[in-house]
Amino acid sequence: MIAVTNIFGKNQTTIPKEIRQKLGLNSNMVIEWDINSNNEAVLKFKKKYSENDCDDFFDKLDKINDDMDQGKKVILDVKSVLKEE
Repeated sequence: MIAVTNIFGKNQTTIPKEIRQKLGLNSNMVIEWDINSNNEAVLKFKKKYSENDCDDFFDKLDKINDDMDQGKKVILDVKSVLKEE
């Protein structure tokens, strides 16, 4: 076990520094919560997308659409469009 935290009023807790560092977590992320078949909590940490990120994404889609309208061959790598690794 790396760390133990408490649940405070309004059901809030803190992600310990050791965990944040090891997983590369920062304040520009959101947490997806799930429960697996063993009734264990499963957390996924994902980038929080800003309005500018969304605008950039749709700009890329518009360019791809324009290229396709012009008959250009388009090879699409979805992860690179979403800036995910």
